Amino acid sequence: YQTKYYRLLLEDQTERAAMISTAKSNPLKVILSHRSNRFFSLPSFKKGEFRIPSHNSNKVCTPDDAVSLISANDTICVSGFVGQGSPDLLLKALADRYERECNEGVQEGGLKDLTVLFGGGPGDWDSRGLNYLAKIPSGNNINEQSTAAAKSMIKRAIGGHYGQVPLLGNLATSNQIEAWTLPMGSISRMIRAQATHSPGHITTVGLGTYVDPTPGIGVGGAANELALASPLHQELVTKISIGFGPTADAMKADYLMYKALPIQVAIIRATTADSSGNLSFEHESLLCDQRIIAAAAANSGGVVLAQVKRICETGSLPSRAVGVPGAMVDCVCVVEESEHDVYHPMSYTKRSDPVLYGKIRSPVEDVPKMQLNERKIIARRASFALKPGKVINLGIGLPEGIASVASEEGQLQYVTLTTEPGVFGGLPASGKEFGPSSNADALVEMNEMFDFYDGGGLDMCFLGAAQISPQGDVNVSRMSAEKLIGPGGFIDISQSTRNISFLCTFTAKGLDIDCDGAEGKIKILKEGKIKKFVNQVYERTFSGEEAVRRGQQVYYVTERAVFRRTASHDVIELIEIAPGVDLQKEILDQMEFEPVISPNLKQMDERIFRHEKMEIELFGSLKDRVTYHEGDHVIFIDLTGISLASEDEVRWLGRSLDLILHPITKERGPVDAIVNYDGFDCKSGLEEAYADAVEALSSRHYKSVKRYSFNAFRRAKLKTMASVEALNAKSLFREWDEDNTGSLSPLQLRAGVREYFGIRLKQAELDALCKDGVTLRNFTDILLEVMSKFE
Repeated sequence: YQTKYYRLLLEDQTERAAMISTAKSNPLKVILSHRSNRFFSLPSFKKGEFRIPSHNSNKVCTPDDAVSLISANDTICVSGFVGQGSPDLLLKALADRYERECNEGVQEGGLKDLTVLFGGGPGDWDSRGLNYLAKIPSGNNINEQSTAAAKSMIKRAIGGHYGQVPLLGNLATSNQIEAWTLPMGSISRMIRAQATHSPGHITTVGLGTYVDPTPGIGVGGAANELALASPLHQELVTKISIGFGPTADAMKADYLMYKALPIQVAIIRATTADSSGNLSFEHESLLCDQRIIAAAAANSGGVVLAQVKRICETGSLPSRAVGVPGAMVDCVCVVEESEHDVYHPMSYTKRSDPVLYGKIRSPVEDVPKMQLNERKIIARRASFALKPGKVINLGIGLPEGIASVASEEGQLQYVTLTTEPGVFGGLPASGKEFGPSSNADALVEMNEMFDFYDGGGLDMCFLGAAQISPQGDVNVSRMSAEKLIGPGGFIDISQSTRNISFLCTFTAKGLDIDCDGAEGKIKILKEGKIKKFVNQVYERTFSGEEAVRRGQQVYYVTERAVFRRTASHDVIELIEIAPGVDLQKEILDQMEFEPVISPNLKQMDERIFRHEKMEIELFGSLKDRVTYHEGDHVIFIDLTGISLASEDEVRWLGRSLDLILHPITKERGPVDAIVNYDGFDCKSGLEEAYADAVEALSSRHYKSVKRYSFNAFRRAKLKTMASVEALNAKSLFREWDEDNTGSLSPLQLRAGVREYFGIRLKQAELDALCKDGVTLRNFTDILLEVMSKFE
């Protein structure tokens, strides 16, 4: 063959048929690429010239050429999260192609019956993002005889969140397309399962909620009648029982399997590409599973279409910077600089923000303070649960206020805030920017973050609530038949975290309160028209009964009252009431059911309702941080989060430790010291003063000193304990048995061991420890077995 050849993308059906006819009579003139339906026309060649072209392929093409590879009945998977990272140029090109075909009356071979699979549902709450695909074309040639008349190109949608894609949601609520709403983390792993040709994603996430396909519990995530009647519905989410070990039949447990679906088209977005298709993400605020979406499509025999805002020389991207290898990518479409604001902004509210994509850090002082209103009151009360060293998820809406309160109270630097699309640390963005964080510590892919969440990585979470039932069920996913929202990551997070706080106002739509900030109380001026505490939630996104079975701590925090759900009662229990609030008129009368009222009903802390900082003692007193183990003559000093800003504070620390240690060393001599320095800070210029203080303590009290970070410190502390008596097993059991049931669930045992000892039990270890149940009678033996790991 000659080295020069010409590629021809055939959209016209007549021309395609002619080319196929030519291929039958002279196959040397036509090469057919089956994977992408691409044709290559070769010019005439001289006899004997069969040299194959040796240059690199160029995958850069126009958006129209890229979307021409999409066929009827294809499953399309789209990257992006809420308002971040939507591949709008390609989505718009696909919508334009459909409108052209409708106007031209194209029927056979045209776009129709597409399945759209997505997690975060990228959209602008109006017309962009996935909303492009839901638009109904209009034109002079569209009539009632046209198969495309008054129809979307979409046949079915499977997504995690529809809130920002209302046009797609409207197609679902009007029963024009089949639609399902599934947990976002499960969708993310469904895609990954397809990449490995696994049958699906198996998990306990979704049990007891509307996603559970068990009759009388849920509907398998179906959002309308078309979905319920679809053949796919019986396969998409199935309930299975799995047993483990030699007594598998007796140890069976229920799981849900989310079916892996073949993906014919991946539409993803990146920042930079080379002509070979290697992609990097340096200006993207999130990693929205682009790599596994591309892998799933490539391994399904599909095509991968990538949108970028710039192109570079092949080979110029460092290998470590490549997020999606070019081997997975078929087409690269470059957005012109003049169109970045329209088709490739970082998000729908910001063209670019180097703080959110991690190039620079912003001053901590930039965190705005909230006004004293119902939102801040709720965030303040919820923030009492924060503890140093904890990993936390904040949901969208009211929970976002906790970050502001934590910053104001000086707590933010001692906890790790996370968001489900993959962000660790920093301050999560709020509102329509939700997803990325300012000054983040790390960014991982969304499927990896949900792996961490589902495995118990979160210590606590703070989530919103639209409706709450007597049993403590929560609805956030759907309020009526006319509006579809979806759970997002709510189900994954709420069912995998031991300590959960749901945040909401007591009533909605018109609520007006007065909190002058001086008297330390609240006045209800006008009630909202909508009650939040109802007899039955419209859709069960969180199950109170399932939470009890899992041994979770569940609290419901409002501006005037706090409730909890435990195994002690079948309904939620009122445990706190705000000062100035009438129990009957402003709480019980505003609920559709009667809660249990705790015999120890407390008043909410007055500091919550004042203008001044609450001055929460996050770390307690120094004396509480020093633990002496007499058997081994070892002292444990926990300096977590202590910050010394002056010489007076350095002297205070040295003097205080000297007073605490003196009685011990006077009687028994110098001790071996183990010190936790995690989060400790000594301001610049104080190093010499602090070194002198440490030297004075060492010379007077220490035989040896070892320094550890947080978890290593707790492990070292456990290792020196010679007996269970030193642990006070009875006291520990009562502390961990928060529901007062006389037994610990596996989740409670796992959380307690992790909290107290810093040990993450593997599932097999947990199953072995809990095989005979965990009661006070065998709790001591279980602790001994845990401690044996350190012998």
